[in-house]
Amino acid sequence: MNGIDAAHPGAEVAELAATLATLEQTLAQWAESTSDWLAATPKPTGTAIDKFIRATVVDFLHARASLMAGAGFVAAYGLLGPERSYIAWWQGEEMERVDALANFSPQAMSRYVKAEWYRVPIETGQPHVTGAYIDLLCTDEYVLTFTHPVFRNGVIAGVVGLDVTAQTLERLALKTLQKIGPQAVLVNAGGRSIVSACASVEAGDVVAPAKDAQEFSVGRAFKIISATA
Repeated sequence: MNGIDAAHPGAEVAELAATLATLEQTLAQWAESTSDWLAATPKPTGTAIDKFIRATVVDFLHARASLMAGAGFVAAYGLLGPERSYIAWWQGEEMERVDALANFSPQAMSRYVKAEWYRVPIETGQPHVTGAYIDLLCTDEYVLTFTHPVFRNGVIAGVVGLDVTAQTLERLALKTLQKIGPQAVLVNAGGRSIVSACASVEAGDVVAPAKDAQEFSVGRAFKIISATA
């Protein structure tokens, strides 16, 4: 185990845990500020939402060594009008707008409101991490989408979210996993592999810990398994 044990997981594990926790905290703070803005806005409009959300996304995506591939907000039905949702999402340093035309088509918007990353926070009122999965709606890459519910006067008004590519997490986590062991793997809450030190375990594979394997929590929704069965 190269000196890494459950009682003293090592600086590498602690650093990865801190990075993921910071990402989750950033999202929670953004959800809070968005909730405050919505509460102070008597009648939100798409134009106003774009202006408010885009300013934060610019900061996120242009930050030095940013981990984010994209970020934005999806409104719950009813926030802007009966049976109407709204997406304000951008990706990449060029700030490419994601599917703005969906805002004019209820059928197109259904692609977003049925997605796990939107649906789970809306139904539970809790933050959620989806993936890794192939993001066919935005990046066309393996990503994890971190989402957090946003409230307006105590009622869920939508979600804010961040996209992080699996490749980015691999750069962050692979050296840590290799120091723990040749079969160490970073998994999500559902036990699916995100990054693995073992070439035979691919992103998205369901893995189980080996007998006597150690586990380290990193962030709210992830853990490292020292060896897989």
